[in-house]
Amino acid sequence: MILRLIPRVVRPAIRGVIPGGMRPVIGRVIPPVMRWGAWPVRRRLVLAIIGLAAAGLLLANAAGLVLLRGHLVDRVDDQLRAPGEAAARLPADAAAGDRQAVEQRFGRHFRVYYYDARGRLVRTVPADPDPPGPVLADPRPGPPYTVDDPGGGAPWRVLVYRDGAGLVANVASLEEVESVQGRLLLIDAAVSGFVLLLLGALAALVVRLGLRPLTRMEATAGQIAAGDFARRVPVAGPRTEPGRLGAAMNVMLDRLEAEIAARAASEERMRQFLADASHELRTPLTSVRGFAELYRRGGAPPGRAMDETMRRIEDEATRMSLLVGDLLLLAELDEERPLDTRPVDLLEVAADTIRDARARVPGRRVRLSALDREAALEPVVVPGDEARIRQVAANLVANALAHTPPDAEITVRVGTVLARRPGAAVVAGADLPDGRPAGVIEVSDTGPGVPPEHAPRVFERLYRAGRGRSRADGGAGLGLAIVAAIVRAHGGRVELDTRPARAVPPEAVPPEAVPPQAMPPQAVPSQAVPPDAGAARGATFRVLLPLTGDSEPAPR
Repeated sequence: MILRLIPRVVRPAIRGVIPGGMRPVIGRVIPPVMRWGAWPVRRRLVLAIIGLAAAGLLLANAAGLVLLRGHLVDRVDDQLRAPGEAAARLPADAAAGDRQAVEQRFGRHFRVYYYDARGRLVRTVPADPDPPGPVLADPRPGPPYTVDDPGGGAPWRVLVYRDGAGLVANVASLEEVESVQGRLLLIDAAVSGFVLLLLGALAALVVRLGLRPLTRMEATAGQIAAGDFARRVPVAGPRTEPGRLGAAMNVMLDRLEAEIAARAASEERMRQFLADASHELRTPLTSVRGFAELYRRGGAPPGRAMDETMRRIEDEATRMSLLVGDLLLLAELDEERPLDTRPVDLLEVAADTIRDARARVPGRRVRLSALDREAALEPVVVPGDEARIRQVAANLVANALAHTPPDAEITVRVGTVLARRPGAAVVAGADLPDGRPAGVIEVSDTGPGVPPEHAPRVFERLYRAGRGRSRADGGAGLGLAIVAAIVRAHGGRVELDTRPARAVPPEAVPPEAVPPQAMPPQAVPSQAVPPDAGAARGATFRVLLPLTGDSEPAPR
C-alpha cells in the first residue's frame, strides 16, 4: 500500500531498499480502516483536492522564494559594484575607525577590505566592524560570490577587484535578504494554511453537493434492497453524470420490477396450472377407479350394466388422454421446437374446419365469409405448419360450438389485413409491427359472449370462464391456450373482441365465390341471418399470421 502512494519511477529503488520479507509486514502495519481504498469517496475527493492544492501552493511558494532571493542577491551585487571607486578613495581616518560615517555612506552591513600585492589584508573599512565581516583566505578578482559567516550568521556576498598594485574586496551581508525571505516564508505558510483550510471547507461543501445525487441513489438502493421495488432514483439532470446514471438505474429498476412481477405471475400461473391439472386428472381417475371398484364388487353384472360401466371407463380414459395430449402439446410449444413450415391456404383450412364442424353438429349454423364484405373469397397463403394451423381453426370453432346456444350462428372469415395496434382487444401471441401484411382467420358468434371480467384470462391454461364453461362441456380450458401458443410460435397474434358481432348478410358469400375445391356447397348455408343477430353480444376471435411477400393485403 505504501508503494502505491509513491511515484512509479521511484518504486524500483524503494523495492531495492526494503527487504522482500518486510513488505508484507509494512502492509500489515497500516490498519485496513486507514488504507486509501477503504475511505469514503467524499473523504478521498476532499483530501485529494487539499493535497493537490497544497502541492500547488508549495511549488508556487518555493518558486517565488527562489526568484525573490535571486532578485535580492542581484540587487546586493549591484550595490557591491556601485561604491567600488568611492571605497577605493576612502580617507585614512575612515580606516582609523569612523564607522558611523562609513555606515551612513554605504550601510551597516557593508565592508571594504584592502589587500596588498601579496594578498595580505592592509586595512578594513570600517576598522572596528560590528558585526565582524567574513575572513577571505584567498581573495581573487572575479564575479560576486557567496561566503559563509564565521560566526554562523547570515552569509556574505563578496566582490573582489584590482586597485593599482593591490586588491579591494567589497563585502555585503545577506542578512536582510535572509530576513526578507524568512518573513515571506512565514507569510506564505500562514496564507497557505488559511487557504488550505478555506479550500478544504469549500471542497467538502462542493463535494457534498456534487455527491448528493449519489447519496440519494444509495438511500434508494437501500430501500429497494429492503423490498420496496417501487422506489425510483431521483434524476438530477439528464446532461449530468449522476442524472444519466439515475436514468439508467431507473430503466434497470423498471425492467427488474417487470421481470420480478412477470416471474411472480408466472409462478402463480404455474401453481394454478399444476393445481388445475391435478384436479382435472383426478376427476377422471376417480371415475375410473369408482367404476372398477363397482365391477370388482359385482355391482356391474354382465349385460347392459357392464356395457355402461365399460363405456364410462372408456370415456374417462379418453378425457385423460386428450388432456395429457394437450398438456404435451403445450410443453412442446413451450420448447419452441422448429415447425414444419410450408405454404398453407387459410381459405382451405377454414373450409375444411367448417365441413368437419357441420359433420359433428349437423344442426348448427356455421358460415364462411370473406373478411371484407365487398370482396370475394380468395386463397390466402401463409407460411406455417399446416397441422398446427388447422388445430387453431378447429379449436376456435369448437370453442364457439361448445359455448353458444344451438340457435347461435358462427361465422368464419378469411382475408388479409395490415397489422395495426389491437386497441382494447385482449391479445395473446407475438408482436406484429404496424403495417405488416397478415393473413386472418376470424371466428365470431352471436352467443352470450365472454364476460368482461373473464376476457383478460381466456388465453390462460386450464381457465374456464363462469359456470357455463364447465367440465360438462367436455373442455379442460386448454383449447384457447393452445391457440395462443401455436399462433405465437408462428410469429402471429390472436385477439378477442367482445363487442357485438357483425351480422353477415346472405349475399356476403355467393355460391360462385367459394372455390369448389376449398369448400363444398353444403357448408355455405344460404339462409338469412335473424333480424336481431347484429345486436347479439357474441365473441370474435381473430388470428393474424404473417404473410409471405407474395400476398397483398386488402387495406382495412
